[in-house]
Amino acid sequence: MSGPLSGYRVLELTSTVSGPMAAMVLADQGADVIKIEPPLIGDAARYMGNTRAGMGAMFAVLNRNKRSLVLNIKEPADKAIFLQLVATADVVLENYRPGIVDKLGIDYQSLKEINPKLVYASISGYGQSGPYKNRKVYDPLIQATTGTVHAQGKSGEPVNMASVVYDKVTALTTAQSITAALLQRGKTGQGQYLPISMLESALYYIWPDVYWSKTLQGEGIDHNGELADYFQVFTAKDGHIAIILISDDDLQVFCIWLGATLHEDQRFSSLGARLQNLAAFKTEINKLLVDRGVDELCEVLDSMNVPVAKVNTLDTVQNDPQIIQQGSLVEVNHPVLGEMRLPRPPFNMHEQDPFPKSHAPFLGDHCREILTELGVGETEIERMEQRESANREIIKAMAAQS
Repeated sequence: MSGPLSGYRVLELTSTVSGPMAAMVLADQGADVIKIEPPLIGDAARYMGNTRAGMGAMFAVLNRNKRSLVLNIKEPADKAIFLQLVATADVVLENYRPGIVDKLGIDYQSLKEINPKLVYASISGYGQSGPYKNRKVYDPLIQATTGTVHAQGKSGEPVNMASVVYDKVTALTTAQSITAALLQRGKTGQGQYLPISMLESALYYIWPDVYWSKTLQGEGIDHNGELADYFQVFTAKDGHIAIILISDDDLQVFCIWLGATLHEDQRFSSLGARLQNLAAFKTEINKLLVDRGVDELCEVLDSMNVPVAKVNTLDTVQNDPQIIQQGSLVEVNHPVLGEMRLPRPPFNMHEQDPFPKSHAPFLGDHCREILTELGVGETEIERMEQRESANREIIKAMAAQS
């Protein structure tokens, strides 16, 4: 596979979102990502959400451009194969709970004896140490711990974000950290250990804006509200619309066009006043929009240089003219799952393969291919294939009973 990371090999020992997405980014940029999963079930995300032909939609997106290998690292024979792979790898990426890799004997200290140049990234929820290190973690728990749930709730009731945002933030943080470590290795010849937590990735991500009122400490601070309060969504005749009315000039232009005088009302005549009267301001703007269509509003306000955007739904975003023109979403055919729609990577490197190079694999699709490349004997390959064949029959029986 071509791309800036062509020639680099990543061993991915992860599941669900954060690890698979980090490895997906590396795979999209050309790395040879070998997704190593345990027998029988593999990555549980294979079965999460909307599914077709035995694979979940989220898994299909996050695991494209990878190869699948099934190994039970608790078994000596399979672990020996894994250690052979380590000798050929540039990166190991894992998201076990802290301490598990030590018990399995595949921690950084052990593997760097085999491959001193290895970049080893460990994703965890709360970190490798501390009172929360062994907690079972889901994204909403990180949202809670970081104050995000509190910040989202505008009516006094905490609200989760409708996305596993910190799983994905951690994934992007991890992918960037790995490529930076590879760049550093090119200068020093040394690998390194990268412990990355969802908690610290989340704080790093939200702090500049969500915590701008908590960053400066001490006296003499001019407080200007919360950034999220600057932005409101309004209701028009046929849908919802985002209009940014931070600027007094924009509000004046907006009001004059609609024949209104809100910009002269002392409650709304300055940004500070609008922030103090958010609910009333929204009510008054909605009154002005009740007979106006979203498309008309977008066209006119944009022509007057007032920041505006239509609120798309999950069913209409693919019809947005900008998304269509940019080719931001692509429609492809998975050889088993059939028709799919997914986002094109937001980067386009020189001489990179068309997207996607390959689709998300089913469990163990590349076992023979990878093991043959590694020089594993036919007897051992057949042993593993027989195990996977038996496991598939178990899965079929389980599905038939459900």
